[in-house]
Formats: sequence, C-alpha cells, structure tokens
Amino acid sequence: MGPDDLSFLDDGSVLASTLRVRAGDYAKPADFHQALLSNDAVREDNTLSGFDVVFIRYNPLREPHGAPPSPILDFCWRLRLQGTFVVNDPEGVFRAWGRLYLADLPADVHARTLVSRSPDKIKAFLHALPGQAVLKPLAHAGREKVFRVRRGPAKNLNAIITAITKNGYAVAQEYLREAEEGEKRLLLLNGESIHVGGQAAIYRRLPGLSEGEGPNLKRRRCSLGAAEERICDLLRPKLMADGLYFVSVDLAGGKILELNAFCPGGIHSLREIYRMDVARIIICDLERRVRLRAAYRGTHDPEAAGVV
Repeated sequence: MGPDDLSFLDDGSVLASTLRVRAGDYAKPADFHQALLSNDAVREDNTLSGFDVVFIRYNPLREPHGAPPSPILDFCWRLRLQGTFVVNDPEGVFRAWGRLYLADLPADVHARTLVSRSPDKIKAFLHALPGQAVLKPLAHAGREKVFRVRRGPAKNLNAIITAITKNGYAVAQEYLREAEEGEKRLLLLNGESIHVGGQAAIYRRLPGLSEGEGPNLKRRRCSLGAAEERICDLLRPKLMADGLYFVSVDLAGGKILELNAFCPGGIHSLREIYRMDVARIIICDLERRVRLRAAYRGTHDPEAAGVV
C-alpha cells in the first residue's frame, strides 16, 4: 500500500487500500513490480489490524519541503497498540530518524557529527576537525547535495552551506579516509548481523565522491571484521529496546556512519553479489515471531523480553 492508501476511523481502525499480485513465480523484482502495475493486480480494502505483520517502508524525510506533517507513523503506532507487529516500531523509528540517535554510542565508534542550520557553527565545527568533512542536508535531497569539504579556506563554502540549509538542517560529519575504499552496508535482524553459512549480510559500496559531487556507487564483496562486530554488540541493546527489528548500518574505518530504520536497503544487492536470499530469512523469522506471539495470547510480550 502507498501513503495515500491509508485512512483512520475514530473507533481506532486503520484502513488501507492494498494492492497484491496474483499467485505466481516472479523471477526478478522488475517482474513483480510490473505485475503490481498491471490490470491483473488485485486491489482490496482491508482493516490492517487483521494483519499479522505490517512493514513501514516510508521515510518522512523524503516528503517535499513545506509539506504538512504526515500522520503515517501515528497510524502505525495505533496499529501496534491493537496487537499488529509493526516493523519497525513507530516510536523507535521516530527516535532513530535523526543523527542524534547515534550520539548515545561511545565516541570511538561513530564519526564526529554536527546537526545545525547555523553557518557559523558549521564553520567552527569544520575548523575544529583535523581533516576533511562531508556536508549534506539532514532531509533526503538526492546525491547532488552531498559535498566533501577539504580542510582550510574554501572559496565556495558559503555557497555550499547555503545550498544544504536552504530547506532545513544540515549535517556536518567527519570524513573518514577509510571511506575512500567504500562504505560497508550491513543488515541487522533482531540486533544481530544476518548470516547465511559463513557469510554475513554485508557488502562494500564503492563511491566516486569528490568535492561537489555525490556518490556513484558500485558494490563489492567484503567481510565482517572485529570492529564491525563490536559495533553490533553496542547497537543491539539500543535497537531491541526501541523495537528496531530490521535495520541497515553504514560503516567505515570501524565506525558507524549512518543507521537506516525506515527503508533498510541492500537485499537485492546481497542477492546479486552472494546469491543470498535475505528476504526469505526475514520472512521465516517473522513467521516464527507470529507463532510465538499467538502462543502467549497476550499474557506476555516476547519482543519486550527480548526472547524472540
């Protein structure tokens, strides 16, 4: 269902006009997407509380600047109160949307970051860094507004800051030289790295990032090292407490750069690189959770106890 397909009644019901494909084998994502757009797709009106699981694949930061606040997360929060397992928990998603979420981690495992709209504060932060920095809007604005700024005087710094603060807050972040070798994208389920056999669900994204340019990403195999495992150990209690069941993290130089709790990406890339079916792993785990929740019949919350 899309954002425009949701409705809310004052009896607490969340309604949706859902779209599904006919039963069949869709070899490629493009085939599935085409089936959704075809006249054979089935559209139905449903009360979402009747579903076992609802995924939120919606990022409010992608809403156009100046658009009124969307009630989607509020809808999903009310849906969770009715007993539906919402992935990820709407309250946890709300807490995780900003860069401040990572500030609770030890300083040595995340890049130094400033979130501000003040040109003076951004310049002071850049001056205090020992090396280069990355500047970008806090809200998603496309790859064209990601800038790498070298240390020292920059002729176009004022223009860059103006561009990225035009519609909201900016993120100034320490540039990790290790990122030149590519960020690592890792998928976590229940706070644990997903594994198939001996391979973790992790791959390297090779950017072509230079001053004034955004990343043109390529994807390569990589391994999960001790530094990344330590980050997972530190993140796990926080993710579990906030109900962030399925997330992706971007890593470089043994530090976490970004956490995505809205639309964790990488499932298709992992399938292409390793022939790893991460989607099947997630669905099987969701089915297990649904069976466990039904067994307790509301007398116990397995997710809150962290036993699922």
